Amino acid sequence: MNNKNCSQVFLRLHPQVALKRLEYPYLYHISRDELYEIDDKAETFLARCDGTLSRDAIESDAEFVEYCIEEGLLETLSYPDQIHVSIDHAPIPSLRYLELQLLHRCNLKCRHCYLGPPRQDVLSLEDALNITREFVSHGGLRLLISGGEPLLYHYLKDFIKETSDLKLRRVLLTNGTLITEENIPWLLVENIQFSLDGWREGHNLLRGKGTFDQTLKGIRIARNAGIPISIATMIHQGNLTEFERIKIFTEEIGATEWGIDVLCVAGSLKYNPDLIVPYKEAASFMKYAYGGGYHGSSDGFACGRHLMTVLPTGKAVKCGFYENSPLGDARKNLIECWLKLKHISLEELECRGCPVIYDCAGGCRFRASNPLAPDPVMCNFYGIKPR
Repeated sequence: MNNKNCSQVFLRLHPQVALKRLEYPYLYHISRDELYEIDDKAETFLARCDGTLSRDAIESDAEFVEYCIEEGLLETLSYPDQIHVSIDHAPIPSLRYLELQLLHRCNLKCRHCYLGPPRQDVLSLEDALNITREFVSHGGLRLLISGGEPLLYHYLKDFIKETSDLKLRRVLLTNGTLITEENIPWLLVENIQFSLDGWREGHNLLRGKGTFDQTLKGIRIARNAGIPISIATMIHQGNLTEFERIKIFTEEIGATEWGIDVLCVAGSLKYNPDLIVPYKEAASFMKYAYGGGYHGSSDGFACGRHLMTVLPTGKAVKCGFYENSPLGDARKNLIECWLKLKHISLEELECRGCPVIYDCAGGCRFRASNPLAPDPVMCNFYGIKPR
């Protein structure tokens, strides 16, 4: 677009873009899950791009405007059409990712489930919506809708509908067995993450006979409906020969992400130790993973720097593995709970002198033998002898 044409149009933030002031000002593209760091001047300018201000009335850097248009961050209108542009301010450190466990119940009895036997705890629709709105108003980026199995949540359709106008990315975490042609039209989230823990034999070993075919059917229904999908796989003794086949499948379906992790000894896995793979062997399969992640560190801190979980009871915890260490009741004040969370600096870890400490970021704190110990999985992944 040349300057002459630009002066004849009105600029407006793209509907999939939000202004988020985290540690620094950012533009967040929701559907692409991309953050663009900007400065204060750019933030002030973009806050004015509400669809009523013409290009020729804006004193701003033409190159920056052009870049935003090309990146799909700004859209151009031939007539004024106003929207409300807000800036969501985050606490420090910013709470960017929230796992919302709507219920504890599940339709499967997976042999590795860290939650253990299902319970009847359910988060009310009102509480789920209030927590989500508080999260997004304080700079939240990505909401992980989970359980148990979220497709069993009686109010899931209402929850998805009521959160559709919020400026955040919603990712539905599911085993996929309950997705059908009937419910896919209203499962309008930004991404559905399916648990695929092997090919037929390996997956069924972990999740039960017949579940593989049901999960693949759900994946294909979602893909055919145009909903972006991602895959999550746990490494266990039954799927070690199946990763090449899963890789082919993730490429065929165009999965945006393939997250791979090692089992943590918790919940049902305590009664199924035969599934556990030695850390050195398990770490070799993590190379297959691609895409982003939810538990990463940042700014020199260990895992969970920007993540928190809310349980079906309403209690907030560091993540689902820390059920017995609640930070408070998220139904009363989500951010108050967040500010109680202790963040571990990489310089506090026992392995702080390791040459790859800033690459591995300390790994998983739950999997480590104590809060400051090395994560043996990441030590093996990077070829470092654990101290």
